[in-house]
Amino acid sequence: MADREGDFPLVEPGLWIERIGAKAFPAGLPALFLDRDGTINIDTGYPDDPDAMVLRDGIAPAIEAANRRGIPVILITNQSGIARGYFGWDAFARVNQRVLELLAEKNAAVDMVLACAYHEAGSGPLAMADHPMRKPNPGMLLEAGRRLGLDLKRSLIVGDKPADMEA
Repeated sequence: MADREGDFPLVEPGLWIERIGAKAFPAGLPALFLDRDGTINIDTGYPDDPDAMVLRDGIAPAIEAANRRGIPVILITNQSGIARGYFGWDAFARVNQRVLELLAEKNAAVDMVLACAYHEAGSGPLAMADHPMRKPNPGMLLEAGRRLGLDLKRSLIVGDKPADMEA
């Protein structure tokens, strides 16, 4: 992974959009949207240590099943710890890479990662209340849908907080 924020797939200071792999999907497919912390991996609060990442039971087989059926799997995650200054995009990248590696060890893959660091308790350019990309707003889902040509009405979202489901 890169060591400087300029090397990361940031489309703006608080928004990470990364396409994983080059798998092409036909337009109009539904997708499986998954929150990361608490849904894919056990939530450790503000995760900044890749060695602390542990997958939740049953998540890898669910992702693998979607992979086998050609359903795009998209990770969407709010990351207020970045806005709050607890860690930077570099730590996010290391943790996220570890989560993807743990999934790969179980033959499960994610096709896209979107992360929103904007938060009202943040500082500098990340201090933004109710950013359209921050769940419960649907911005990350809409952006993934636009980029991959997804049928969002037939898509599923799985999360561990009300904001995930409201998105």
